[in-house]
Amino acid sequence: MQHSPLLSGGTALLRSLVPGLCAGFLLAGGSGPAAQAEGVLPQTQVQYRVYAHGFKVMDIQASYRLSETQYGVAAHIKTGGFFGLFMKTNLQTSAQGHFNGQAVEPSAYDSVGWSRGRNRHVSLTYRDQMPEVTTLDPAETDRESVPDADKKGAIDTLAVLMDLLHQVRTTQSCDGKAKVFDGMRLSTLSMHSGGLQRIPSGGPLEWGDDALRCDFVAQQTEGFKFNSENSKLRNPQPGRAWFEKVGGAGFVAVRVEIDHPKMGRITIILDGPPQQTT
Repeated sequence: MQHSPLLSGGTALLRSLVPGLCAGFLLAGGSGPAAQAEGVLPQTQVQYRVYAHGFKVMDIQASYRLSETQYGVAAHIKTGGFFGLFMKTNLQTSAQGHFNGQAVEPSAYDSVGWSRGRNRHVSLTYRDQMPEVTTLDPAETDRESVPDADKKGAIDTLAVLMDLLHQVRTTQSCDGKAKVFDGMRLSTLSMHSGGLQRIPSGGPLEWGDDALRCDFVAQQTEGFKFNSENSKLRNPQPGRAWFEKVGGAGFVAVRVEIDHPKMGRITIILDGPPQQTT
């Protein structure tokens, strides 16, 4: 079956941005070495549904452990519903790192699974604020490379949002900028607090009242494919996230909206209350 540019572009966004832009979207199958080191902390498990044009396109299961000093996360991202008939994505991602005051310092990132028609694997490690690609299989020979000088200070998508969740929990705000590198693409992400407001369309009884709104703009700046000079994916992609205290899990991302230049609005909704285990 031939894939349309609309579906291809939408899946690219879901693969690269959705796992990071939704701070708790992490698989309930373990949280990595950094999280295991803090075994006294509860592990928070959440599930999300992703919609585009009213159709469910993706399911995300997640778990994480987060303290004032470190984090460990893992995510399972899988296409589903009508969208799954055209594009298959089945990825598991994980990341570990720590905090130096309010600054996040990632140590490792890994993404492995089926994407864009074959199995793929990307791994990053960090040294002196420099992400190093330790695994990129297969090699992306049809894409421009990102110079080391431009990658300096960049962090992975999961680190960005664990940093955001850490900031929301400690300061009840979400202001800042980040440079994001996923092993192939370099992007910028700017965020600022939108204050407390009622979540659009409400929510279940467990949540749906006033929540902290965080507005953001994501934009890819480097690492484009050679034939993408006129791609709409070069445009800024604004969005909004709402964080609310839900039971004993504390602040959780309960709704995220992303305005995609090809697919329109993508909506990510918390599916059921968070679960906590030791």
